[in-house]
Amino acid sequence: MYSYFIRILSDNLSNTMHLLFLLLILFFSKTVLATPTLTIWSSHQNRDFLTVMTNKYKKSHDVNISIVQLDPSEIKAEILLSAQYGGLPDLIVIPSDFLGLHKMMNLSAIPDDWYIEKLSHKVRSTIKSDDKYWGIPLIQGNFLLLYYNKKYVAQPATDFNDIILAKKQFLAKKVMPIGWNYNDMYYFIPFLSAFNGWPIVKGQITLNTPAMIKALKYYRSLADQGIIDRNCDYRCAQADFIKGNNAYSINGDWAYHDLKTMLGDNLGVAVLPKVNGKTMHSMSSTFVLAVPSNSQHSKEKQELIKDFAGFVQQPKNQHAVYEKTKLLPISMTYYRQLRQKATGDNLVMFHQMALTKLMPSTLNMAISWQAIAIGFQRYQAGATAAYTAAHMQKIAQEQLKYLDNN
Repeated sequence: MYSYFIRILSDNLSNTMHLLFLLLILFFSKTVLATPTLTIWSSHQNRDFLTVMTNKYKKSHDVNISIVQLDPSEIKAEILLSAQYGGLPDLIVIPSDFLGLHKMMNLSAIPDDWYIEKLSHKVRSTIKSDDKYWGIPLIQGNFLLLYYNKKYVAQPATDFNDIILAKKQFLAKKVMPIGWNYNDMYYFIPFLSAFNGWPIVKGQITLNTPAMIKALKYYRSLADQGIIDRNCDYRCAQADFIKGNNAYSINGDWAYHDLKTMLGDNLGVAVLPKVNGKTMHSMSSTFVLAVPSNSQHSKEKQELIKDFAGFVQQPKNQHAVYEKTKLLPISMTYYRQLRQKATGDNLVMFHQMALTKLMPSTLNMAISWQAIAIGFQRYQAGATAAYTAAHMQKIAQEQLKYLDNN
């Protein structure tokens, strides 16, 4: 008899719990549905620049914002795969050269009335491809600098010959002269520029040149001499510099905040050294907010995306980002104000920015990156510089032909 009552009580309790559980699900479902959500993918190393803006936006808007941080070396593939098989986020924060792949990434063109900030011709050109605009510029720069550890370097090198001559001095202290992501071709381009080469000339892919051959030989000679470890990738190179294992480092403006935090007053910043007296020109670009497949969203979501795109362009938000990160703003007026009063490391940033060349946001540039990377792998495996340059050009031409026929 007691077991009967216990069973009845147990059943009633179970039913009550199920009812409460269902009510809780219903309650939280309504709560979630009542609050719109934006999902953003980003690959910028300095996470603060995006969180500064999103946190400010959330304070004045009832919205959830989810930021997914992806590895810079992987985000392009992630976007292309997601565009093909589904799963793209509401917004992506990417380097402007990705915009040349706007068709493959299912990006939506940005209407003119979304732009609230007057953009310079240079900045506007970074977001234009096929006569349309494909992104909202957030910051500009994305260029390379020479960092050095003041424990080992009193005055920064102005030419690579200075670093080569100091090799024995550094090795005696069990310190490598310099480090960077050797096999990433973004770091190779400044060397190419020192020999008067550039991957895109008058809109055309131009890789099979005497400049490319000379740059490849010089680049490999640095590794052969033990000036740099050719097997060190980005994480390795940055970690070694922070640990004091490298006297110098070539890294981007995006890394300044992290390096300053870790090294403090020991961090030195300089423009890129020359190569046998010839100036190295880093590429520069913008980081942009792009919108995948906007037409597939509800009208409410489209309005939210537009509102957020306008918010991040506001001058007060650009000011907040620069104060936190020192990443250069898009606003022409604010940029000039900062440049005029810049000192120390900030002044070096503006000097290096002035020496950069703009990275094209075209399909040809995207194809060039792939061709250079594949060709360089052949070069590392033992191919001659002349063969490598010709092979790069061949790969690029074959890819262009394939895209024209498909």
